[in-house]
Amino acid sequence: MKEEVTAIGRSASWKSPVKEIDLKEIYTVIKRRIWIIVLSTVLLATLGGIYSSIPEAPVYGSSARVMLSVENAEMLGTLKVFIKEPVVLERVIKQLGLQQSVGNLREHISVSSVDNSIITLITAFDEDPKRAVDIANLVVAAFTEEAGTRLQFNGVSVLTNAVESPNPTPVNPPSKRALIIGIVAGVAVGVCLAFLLDSLDDSVRSERDLERYLGIKPLGQVSKIQKKDLFTKVKRKNEYIRGETIGS
Repeated sequence: MKEEVTAIGRSASWKSPVKEIDLKEIYTVIKRRIWIIVLSTVLLATLGGIYSSIPEAPVYGSSARVMLSVENAEMLGTLKVFIKEPVVLERVIKQLGLQQSVGNLREHISVSSVDNSIITLITAFDEDPKRAVDIANLVVAAFTEEAGTRLQFNGVSVLTNAVESPNPTPVNPPSKRALIIGIVAGVAVGVCLAFLLDSLDDSVRSERDLERYLGIKPLGQVSKIQKKDLFTKVKRKNEYIRGETIGS
């Protein structure tokens, strides 16, 4: 009976080992599995660099400014939405002979208010800077006419038309963002993999692990013996034995 109570007491006092990560252990894990971090970083950075090196067609933007004389924000919002409606964009496509759908053209047009005012900026984007100018100006013209016909709104005042720049600059210059994202993602993935593999590894590597997991204080440790050291010791021992034999 006494032995059973003792066994129960021991089993009750035993707790499953729980890993506690401190700064020193974090450094040790990273140092031990640095090759994983380096490998993932190099791999994802290479992919990001390859993606960044892919040539992208330059896109140019051109803007026109109009003033919408409205008395309330609701009407202003309606007019801004109406600018990109099919009744407006279909006229632009027909007049310029564009080989694109209304939905595609809508994605290449931006409408925004200047400092939350009634002054509205209409910007068109295209791979051809001159065509971007034509699209922006024709959108303004078609919108002005259709707004007067369908909404009975005649308060559109053109402040500035879109003008082609003598030295147009693309709005999508080459960027190394993919490379930077690849490097950051590679480091993050590598660190996560390093700690994941370490958490799955139950090997005991130090005296501290013995004390923490088993509650045992080690009496000593045996140094790792290299093969060349072992060969040297055996060779010396054989020479010593031969010397003893000759001497006797």
